[in-house]
Amino acid sequence: MITLFISILLLAFHAQCSSDNEDSDEDTSAVTGTIKLSTSEILMKAVRDSATFTITSDVSWNVSVPASGGWCKVDKTSGTNNATIEVTVEANPKIEERSTRITIKSSAGNKYVEIKQEAKEPDPEPEPEETGVYLPLLTITTVNKAPILDRTNYIKGAIKIESRNDAGIVSNTLLDIEMTEDGIRGRGNSSWNSPKKPYRIKLDKSVEILGMPKSKHWVLLANYSDKTLMRNSLVFEISNRMEYAYTPRFQHVDVVLNGEYVGNYMLGEQIRIDKNRVNIAELKPTSENITGGYLFEIDERKDEADEAFYVDTKGKDMNGSHKLVVAVKNPELADITDAQKQYVVDHFQNIEDALYGRDGKDPATEFPKWVDMKSFIDNFLINEISKNVDGNLRLSTFMYKKEDDNLLYFGPVWDYDIAFGNADYGGGDATTGWMSRGDRWYREFFRIPKFDQMVKDRWKELRSNQLSESNLALYISETAKKLETSQEKNFEKWKILGEHVWPNPAGHEERKTYASEVYYLKEFLLQRAKWMDTELK
Repeated sequence: MITLFISILLLAFHAQCSSDNEDSDEDTSAVTGTIKLSTSEILMKAVRDSATFTITSDVSWNVSVPASGGWCKVDKTSGTNNATIEVTVEANPKIEERSTRITIKSSAGNKYVEIKQEAKEPDPEPEPEETGVYLPLLTITTVNKAPILDRTNYIKGAIKIESRNDAGIVSNTLLDIEMTEDGIRGRGNSSWNSPKKPYRIKLDKSVEILGMPKSKHWVLLANYSDKTLMRNSLVFEISNRMEYAYTPRFQHVDVVLNGEYVGNYMLGEQIRIDKNRVNIAELKPTSENITGGYLFEIDERKDEADEAFYVDTKGKDMNGSHKLVVAVKNPELADITDAQKQYVVDHFQNIEDALYGRDGKDPATEFPKWVDMKSFIDNFLINEISKNVDGNLRLSTFMYKKEDDNLLYFGPVWDYDIAFGNADYGGGDATTGWMSRGDRWYREFFRIPKFDQMVKDRWKELRSNQLSESNLALYISETAKKLETSQEKNFEKWKILGEHVWPNPAGHEERKTYASEVYYLKEFLLQRAKWMDTELK
């Protein structure tokens, strides 16, 4: 009886072992001999790759790969005793890991090697198509190649604008016209004294240029003192982001004058009254209308005294302290009537009476009746972020007045080639300190808590999006990339990198490359904006 019970237990144990073996990875039934593998798993790269494992055995064996693992190959499918097996995988075309299992069968049992292959790297985002690797080519030829000697006399001639492909080869003629009536002359103030001259162009008829609306009147900015070649471009970008009513349009070009390459220029719009520029009603010559529109420029030098009527405001004490010197750009001196002159004088007096609180006026309520607050505040902010030494209501500040509208509007922005840390006087190279807050109209403006808060609110609004650090830095980087080919040729012509050009501040001698000048501009702007963040909390 005991013997029968033991026999039953042995049969049950044998059955359980048989069941366990059926579920295992290795077939141990009828095992004879031995077989061992050097590894049970191999990791492969996503590209075509290979690796080896070794079989140590005293029996014959067969190697197989399942049909689903057709991307995986072995160099031996059978053998006896010891061997090295090379495994090769094709490149993985999928953005996901894949795997298969190699089986080695023998009388000593089945063995397995797991083959795992990495996922393919995702394809990189396509690079944006390069634009402006070679800028448009502007060729100017004067009659008999006559030199352009001054800012008064136009020289007749012809201009041609051509596009170029990535190899710098002319691919298309965009404009080719004669200038038989006026032509080209010099322009600018201090910039006219530079070796690289700025110019003004007046065509025979209005034409569209490089996507800019039709006009006869165009300018070429030389940007000689600005070794990034982009400070004016940058301020126009900021102006657009601030949503000025009008921002001058410009395109960078390479210029050839009478057969000689003269450098990288900005070709664009002259500021004037026009439906596509300063869009206000224009007073016709000897018009009896006196309310406008008027185009003004603050210009304490009175550089155009022979062309414009000037108004010297009375200032705070009615004796000229903190006064503005304003040129009436339109109507021109030859056309403006005595009644219009008196109207302009009286209008600026009304503005200052409101600002300075004369005759019991409350500046907080009266000043906004005479000056457009958004443009006045934005004029302050754009001149401060750029640390513009001309921006304290002293020079190159344009304003306009619409017909039958008492408000004085500030803009468009103009002349920032020595801004953004590019001037060695007036604190122009310091990222700290105010430029215009304590001077002229702004001095009185900030005495009013309501106005002070309006400036803070506007600054916070701009910094949250349009003038964020990332947006500003990205624009500078993208523009530098666009100008890369052109700047190389420009500075081969004008060998001024690392050299002093008025009014470059100290440190310019260390910036011997275009990249270092761009870096200086970017850092100045970002540090300046951070300082203003602290001051305008």
